[in-house]
Amino acid sequence: MVFVTEDLPPGGSIDRHRHPGADEIIFLQNGRARVRLGNRTREVHGGATLFAPANTWIEVTNIGTDAIHGVFVFSAPGFEDFMRAESTPQGQRITPLTKAEDAKLQKEYAGTVVYAEP
Repeated sequence: MVFVTEDLPPGGSIDRHRHPGADEIIFLQNGRARVRLGNRTREVHGGATLFAPANTWIEVTNIGTDAIHGVFVFSAPGFEDFMRAESTPQGQRITPLTKAEDAKLQKEYAGTVVYAEP
């Protein structure tokens, strides 16, 4: 299993994606979000728990005025390696990846996460 925390700023989103080999549970500790899970869209609030079975498309957008504190659990390892590769270590300056760098990482970690085509 993999356990991840993330803060999602107002207006921020977790782009539409799916995890082919892992179920995902998301617990939103606070705030308001628009969630697209499969072919359904709902507005949820702090305290909401979302379950995305493996290979189900999911997208989360913060529609509130405060950062949302989220907790994510994945049923299979692998995604944490992708997240480490795409993240900036604590205390270092955040430098966004180029499209080429992001594409390379997505190819390298294929099978742990699949993003929707733009």
